[in-house]
Amino acid sequence: MNEGPTPTTGGHTSATHRHHQHARAAIVDAAASMMYRRGVAATSIGDISHATEARDLDLHFRNKTELVRAVIDRELAVQLDGHDGADSIDSWDGLDAWLSRVVNAQHAVDGPFACPLATLATELRHSPEYRPALDAAFRTWEGHLAAGLRRIQECGELDSDADPDRLAASLLAAVQGGYLLASVHGRIEVMRDVLDDAVAALRRYQV
Repeated sequence: MNEGPTPTTGGHTSATHRHHQHARAAIVDAAASMMYRRGVAATSIGDISHATEARDLDLHFRNKTELVRAVIDRELAVQLDGHDGADSIDSWDGLDAWLSRVVNAQHAVDGPFACPLATLATELRHSPEYRPALDAAFRTWEGHLAAGLRRIQECGELDSDADPDRLAASLLAAVQGGYLLASVHGRIEVMRDVLDDAVAALRRYQV
């Protein structure tokens, strides 16, 4: 008697995995939005579960700490993937274009302006359970900017004695300072001025 082909569970497993990833991403997105608006401390697991109608939230995250770390990762990914990404920086024009996209990504012309990742860092900077994740996130962001400056250097348009890592740290500090001052003053023009000055400082190393 010939036996038919043995059923496989690969398709079912793959679909289950996709469903799990989709559900997890939806939870993280909802948590990120709520934590940005309310703050981490004022956002409970119950709030997120109710907002997403996720009755099995504990299958995705063991506790709130794990969820907050996932939100940190998510906000970093948004920064790296958004504005066409810092990976598009390969010339001075590319740097100018990237910074313009950062500014233009602010939807409201009169604020408030803020970087969600920096907002998390401000609230959680004294929490030892989150500081390593925040430190790693900003170092990763700096690394992408440094890689862009290094590409400019390799093209011979940035002084060979310039340190892309230090310049990237200064540039990211300017971006964050621009967000803060624009929010305080309620004018996006402040952020543009800060970033224009930051680029002018970088261009001292232009060759």
